Amino acid sequence: MFDDPKALTTVDWQNIHLWLQWLWIYLPLIITFVLTMVVAHAFLPSLVMTGHLPDSVLRLRAPMTGFALLLLAAAVVVMVLIINQTLTVANFWDRYLI
Repeated sequence: MFDDPKALTTVDWQNIHLWLQWLWIYLPLIITFVLTMVVAHAFLPSLVMTGHLPDSVLRLRAPMTGFALLLLAAAVVVMVLIINQTLTVANFWDRYLI
């Protein structure tokens, strides 16, 4: 069978803290990315087409899309950092899937 996991040290707790911190930074980045893209490419064209907003509002789509792509790039970087921080789990737990 498998060995029991090792006791957690202060360094292990710090690594877990960093992993959770990166994970909590990732969540608002993705939510903001999704909301910005939905507003820029679904709500604004729909509201302009129905006449609730003037046609000049469609000029906001390009800056909003650019902002959303910056958020996506930041989210990708944060996800790479999350995966990198996950590798430190092997210090005290030798099984990833259990």
